[in-house]
Amino acid sequence: MERLEALSALEILDTETEPGLDRIVSLAARLFDAPMAFICLVDTDREWFKAKYGSNVTQTPRANSFAAHSMLEMEPMVVCDATRDARFQNNPLVSGEMSIRFYVGAPIRTHERLPLGSLCVMDTVARQPPAQDLLGHLSDLAFLVGDQLDFRAAAAMKRDRTEQELRRSLLEKDTLLQEVHHRVKNNLQIVSSLLMLQVDSLADRSAVTALKECRQRVLSMAMIHERLYSGKQMAEIEFDEYARALVQELVHSYAGRKSKMTGRISAPRIRLNIGQAIPCGLILNELVTNALKYAYPEGRDGEVMVELHESPEGRIRVSVSDRGQGLPPDFDFRNSKTLGLRIVDVLAKQLGGAVTINGGERTTFVLDFPRDA
Repeated sequence: MERLEALSALEILDTETEPGLDRIVSLAARLFDAPMAFICLVDTDREWFKAKYGSNVTQTPRANSFAAHSMLEMEPMVVCDATRDARFQNNPLVSGEMSIRFYVGAPIRTHERLPLGSLCVMDTVARQPPAQDLLGHLSDLAFLVGDQLDFRAAAAMKRDRTEQELRRSLLEKDTLLQEVHHRVKNNLQIVSSLLMLQVDSLADRSAVTALKECRQRVLSMAMIHERLYSGKQMAEIEFDEYARALVQELVHSYAGRKSKMTGRISAPRIRLNIGQAIPCGLILNELVTNALKYAYPEGRDGEVMVELHESPEGRIRVSVSDRGQGLPPDFDFRNSKTLGLRIVDVLAKQLGGAVTINGGERTTFVLDFPRDA
């Protein structure tokens, strides 16, 4: 059982050929001037050939295995004529198509002396016993095979340890990032609450409006951090889901007006990293807020439409439209005195993109930026 566990731990069964081991079986065949040579590994119910010379056979049933015998010997096992050996004379490898007659196999062992199989040479004609120096050379080659297998096992253990350490490190980093995003979200919500307390103490309507808009910007960032710490990935969010939640929150914040405001969003699945999601989220917040505030005069029902799109070239487009009263003919948002539109201009440049305005039946602000900016 311990032997099979050692063989399994090597993760070598049914793997591709390896040049170093192929050279060893080729050298063994030349040493003995034999037509066939194999590195045989004895599994639970089969003998599998890791390397072979002069044959296309990949495995045989363990019941037919010569190596199952030779691996248990301390010295190379020699069978000069298998038809005269009671252990093998009825073996299908002897009586069948392969017609094995001559066999020499040196045991392959781990550094803990556990037998794994044999390095063997075979012939289809009977022979005299080989010279002792040839048997010694075959043992040396079998020892080299064992060394290579031990090296493979050590490399596999090192790889496993490295992978475990990497997984543990990634888990620790994910946990840390979750905690960071959670704390940032909580701190932003505290800032939001402080702003609301300040709002409640003010009588100046313009100051109240400015603080409420500032609070909404803070909440738009808090929503991103909330999705980052609650999601499966710490560096990206499903921006389409975030956009739907943000638009719903903004429309709800204007629900107290006499008019009925609705938001409609069309968005495929789009993921953005935190460096893009925060500025893009703030821009979306400003554009939707402006449409809700200014597009429809008090008492008039209205709708704000948001569309997200990613082009095959890797550009992200975010558009915010309304069918409201439109913009003044000489409107230039880049020279606007309002804080919100100045924020839009600055953040668009931060994303490596730009904002354009289309008039007509619908007023549409379009943010376009490269995904890999």
